[in-house]
Amino acid sequence: MFEYVYINGRFYPKKRAKISVNDRGFLYGDGIFETMLCHGGRIFMFSLHMDRLFHSLRALKFNDFIDGKGIEKAVYKTLSKNKLSGKDAYIKIIITRGEHGGKLDFNTDRHHSLIIIVKRLKPYPPEIYSDGVDIISSSVLRRPYGEQVYRHKLLSYFENIYEKDRANSRGAFESLFLTGDKLVLEGSTSNIFIGGRSALYTPSASLNILPGITRKAVLGLCRANGIRSWEKKLHYRDLINAREVFLTSSIAGIVPVKKVDAHQLYPPVPGPLTSKISELYQNRLTE
Repeated sequence: MFEYVYINGRFYPKKRAKISVNDRGFLYGDGIFETMLCHGGRIFMFSLHMDRLFHSLRALKFNDFIDGKGIEKAVYKTLSKNKLSGKDAYIKIIITRGEHGGKLDFNTDRHHSLIIIVKRLKPYPPEIYSDGVDIISSSVLRRPYGEQVYRHKLLSYFENIYEKDRANSRGAFESLFLTGDKLVLEGSTSNIFIGGRSALYTPSASLNILPGITRKAVLGLCRANGIRSWEKKLHYRDLINAREVFLTSSIAGIVPVKKVDAHQLYPPVPGPLTSKISELYQNRLTE
């Protein structure tokens, strides 16, 4: 069976799907993307993903050349073309600035490219949810504030890939970005939460982190269910002394952490707050 990729209004078999070598997404990583989960044929938290996508389009001076409804229609058409309607699927939307015109600027008159890739969802192993995962500290230190590029899902994703590979090569699930003063920021492909006795904490969105969609959903679940939660500065010592820790991402969902570098976290893993949030999240996913 062919897999089809959507490029600017047309479908191409995956092996023949191409963009120009002069496309700025290819040349410079000049583009943005969103990764989404389709569960049982429904795109989970689609409106939140679109809000973030269009915020980035405006902030990075892309034309609003297509609206959210147009993208939504194209995504469902792509799912249907790939015989994934009503199924669990991985969805990636890519928007590049299009053909390079010779100047390194944000010329908004360019014709941008819209690319949609879908594939059958391959679930993570169940043991990462039942037993927890290991995470390590990143070798890349970030400044805590002032780097707006971290607030967008940019195609120039090498820093994240470098650290994800580093984690995998050490048998860990994720690498965690810190500042020079050891403030906790985010994972290479995830946001992070720390659990205390009766409250959850996550790094403030004012720091150099991506405002994750699942992160936002967890904070909403906390508010709706009387679970105290706070966005604040968190230090590495808060992390290794935490009662429980979990990661959030659109595809993996809620992933409990059992070990940070050489520091084993308190049993049980997952902890009670992590288990509660996981249950609430699954309920929202299937409602």
